[in-house]
Amino acid sequence: MGPLEFLRLVAAALTIVAAILVAANWSPRITVAGFAIFIAASTAWMIDGWMEDKPSLLIQNAVLLLVNIAGVYRWLPRA
Repeated sequence: MGPLEFLRLVAAALTIVAAILVAANWSPRITVAGFAIFIAASTAWMIDGWMEDKPSLLIQNAVLLLVNIAGVYRWLPRA
């Protein structure tokens, strides 16, 4: 497994874990953790998009990064 394949595996796993945490809505603290993990996943996908010259993947995850930062900002005071 090469470094890009490993990066994609990590990004996919982080995305799944983050989605479960945010969707479960167990507590504000866990929801913030989910958004923080989404930030890491978006960053990993952006790196993949940049390294593979895939501007659509890069742009999509740049927007999702902003959405997830907004999620942390919204939920952090409740955590």
